[in-house]
Amino acid sequence: MSRPATAPARPLLLAGAVLLVVAAYVRAGPFDAPEARGAVPGTVVLDAEGAVLARDAAAGLRIPIRLDAVAPRMLQATLSAEDRRFRSHPGVDPIAAARALLRGDSQPSGASTITQQLARRLYLGDDAAPPLVRKIRESGIALQLEARRSKDEILALYLNDVYYGRGAYGVEAAARVYFGTSAGNLDLAHAAYLAGLPQRPARYASITDHAPALARQAYVLARMAEDGWISGGEATAAGRQLVRPLPERAAPVAPHFVAQARAELSRVRPDLAARDGLIIETTLDAGLQSEAERLVRLRLAELAERHATDGALVAIEPATGRIQALVGSATDGDVAHGGEIDMTRTPRPAGSTLKPLLYAAAFEHGLTPATALLDVPSTFTTAGGPYTPLNFDRSFRGVVPLRTALASSLNVPAVRTLADLGLETMLEISHRFGLTTLSTAERYGLSLSLGGGEVRLLDLTSAYAAIGAGGQLAEPFAVARVRDATGRVLYERAPATPRRVLSPEHAYLLADILADSDARIPGFGWVTPFDLPFPAAVKSGTSTGFRDVWTVGTTPEIAIGVWVGNADGSPMLDVASVEGAGPIWRDTMLAAALARRMSPFQRPAGIVEATVCAPTGLLPGPACPSPVRELFVAGTEPTERERYYARAADGTTVVSPPLEALAWARDAGLVVSSGVTLGATDLLRIVAPLPGSVFHLAPELAEQRLVLRAIVAPGSGEVSFEIDGRLIGTAPSADARLTWALEPGAHTLRATVRLPDGGLAAATSSYEVRR
Repeated sequence: MSRPATAPARPLLLAGAVLLVVAAYVRAGPFDAPEARGAVPGTVVLDAEGAVLARDAAAGLRIPIRLDAVAPRMLQATLSAEDRRFRSHPGVDPIAAARALLRGDSQPSGASTITQQLARRLYLGDDAAPPLVRKIRESGIALQLEARRSKDEILALYLNDVYYGRGAYGVEAAARVYFGTSAGNLDLAHAAYLAGLPQRPARYASITDHAPALARQAYVLARMAEDGWISGGEATAAGRQLVRPLPERAAPVAPHFVAQARAELSRVRPDLAARDGLIIETTLDAGLQSEAERLVRLRLAELAERHATDGALVAIEPATGRIQALVGSATDGDVAHGGEIDMTRTPRPAGSTLKPLLYAAAFEHGLTPATALLDVPSTFTTAGGPYTPLNFDRSFRGVVPLRTALASSLNVPAVRTLADLGLETMLEISHRFGLTTLSTAERYGLSLSLGGGEVRLLDLTSAYAAIGAGGQLAEPFAVARVRDATGRVLYERAPATPRRVLSPEHAYLLADILADSDARIPGFGWVTPFDLPFPAAVKSGTSTGFRDVWTVGTTPEIAIGVWVGNADGSPMLDVASVEGAGPIWRDTMLAAALARRMSPFQRPAGIVEATVCAPTGLLPGPACPSPVRELFVAGTEPTERERYYARAADGTTVVSPPLEALAWARDAGLVVSSGVTLGATDLLRIVAPLPGSVFHLAPELAEQRLVLRAIVAPGSGEVSFEIDGRLIGTAPSADARLTWALEPGAHTLRATVRLPDGGLAAATSSYEVRR
């Protein structure tokens, strides 16, 4: 027969029963997963490295981070500050609780463990029970947490939820808000500073009184030394280190980019657009963005007296389409100067920046970098009347290789090339490269090659990025990934699938020409803002009336486009691209190179070299004075030998230019071969004034005279010039020119000459003189 339990044994049995009940409750009692208990914070937009670009300050900021991504010093500082026996207790620390009862509330050390704090934050935020009851509930939930989660999981939950002040929930958000860095980059001094904040964030996060936070930091450092994490010397050194939190309300970073990122998310995932608590991870390089903004403002300050008030910039990674910098406006929202307008998405006249696409089409139609083009006075008949393009410097260069025509941005060869190819060809390749704002050919006419059409800076930079990527166009994008507050991925951009818009060979030819500083000299001189210590394919453009100036260029690593002008379209005061956009482009490209290894453009196997005679583009003849090496797509090398140059009997080099370049050759001082002949239908041509020309009388000049000039077949008689039926005079056929005093009104010049065979030739040109 068993004996009944003695009186002293009964309390032990009762305690054991209670412990069993508690253990059963801890293991099997109702329990909501802690991962789902955190408050939903506001949406935050991050750059590619996690820097905060924008956040909803009213709802707080939380950026999830894995425990293994947090700096070890931050983990150590947190344990020393909040729960030094965290790794050994079961969720409740009897030693700390007893010490807190003995010391009261006057000491920095409290009784709640990290697990209890987490339990209180996640499960008891709205609990209005008496303190003792709340403490019992807190302890029970802490025990449940410890039974169901590992120590590392609990610490990770804590570090992603605890409040650090300034609206920052979690250590990653705090590191970003206070120091502009990741929690993985915190050193000892900054880790100790942050670890001390959660105890009293309202007091320690004060901007006006920094002393309490520093005192708390010193306390944390001392605790870390006591716990053996650091030495006393390390604690002293960290305490002396300058720790300077960022301003509480920093200026907005890349507001136009953030707006584009949000708009992009609405387009690709409309179900997420209105959702709270998102972490929108973008492609932006905040460092490059900050420098680009600075450079734009700096240059505009230098141009302020010339009425240049706004600028924009885009940087894109060619291989992927990642937008790495985007300055939508330089005026910080100044409505008076268009600051609310995103000029990267506002169509503006493109100037000469479309010429590379024109010559890309020319390559596809059989032209090569060596093809001889004419840069001579030319007039074209269009629906709007005669069109006479001029070069920027109002001069002409005669016969030029395509390489020089593009690199030096010569207007006349471009218009002549467009006239030969046709407007539809130019529009097709523009649309192929993503310039969808260009509409019908009838709207632009031949001025399309000179930038008569309007494009967006973002689209234009993307088009140049395709040149840098070997002819592959990747759609530009801003949003890389979207997570919720727990870190769960809701959206991730699929790997880039570029679309081929140009052959690798033709893309390489364009890049090589646009990076050729020697070929730029005829148009821009020896010194330009386009020369860099690494290869970069670059083109500038200036719209009519100096309303827009552009510089767009690319390397294989990054494409950068810059626009400078005024948002209202008003003209600047003689600001050309080399003064406005060019310096910004150069300095931003140099800044980008600090973090990127700029590589040369990779030559495709289908590119070959051959020696040609400049400027003819043909194989050198016996008298060629200027043989040069040129690049060709295999199979397009010249096979014909040039006859442009010849030797006269006295050894002089003579030239045989095309008829349209004959007057230019003579003006340039070249010796023209006596064997130059004119076509049967072109025995006499008026080269000045060109048909459709308009001249203006300047009231401040007493007299203004106009040069009348014609070219005729060698051996002809004197040329007679008549204006409106009135004989002005005669001139020898070798240099048929006169001058005439300008008179207001519409006029017709008629030139006549007796040809060597006795026949008579005549030509006319109509023009106008306005007051």
